[in-house]
Amino acid sequence: MPKFQGVDYLDLDGLLSADERLVRTTIREFVDDRVLPVIEKHNRAGTFPMDLVPAMAELGLFGSTLPVQYGGAEMNSVAYGLVMQELERGTAAYGVSPPSRADL
Repeated sequence: MPKFQGVDYLDLDGLLSADERLVRTTIREFVDDRVLPVIEKHNRAGTFPMDLVPAMAELGLFGSTLPVQYGGAEMNSVAYGLVMQELERGTAAYGVSPPSRADL
């Protein structure tokens, strides 16, 4: 499957900082390489790919807007939105959502 390139008809990339573009690219690659290959299988099984959780944590996706001193990645709101957009691209079409605490 070819890598997702995105479409930017309004040149919104020009409004992003270098850090924001780096965050988007990093998460886009994660979704392409790790999420998309397994997500349909998990959707059909009604499961969540728990094996991706450590990698997501390493990328700073949990508490991403929190300050570093509290274990967060200190992303700004735009970077956080880009993360969510890329994760949504990889999971929303299949209806897969993270498990609730009751499921753990």
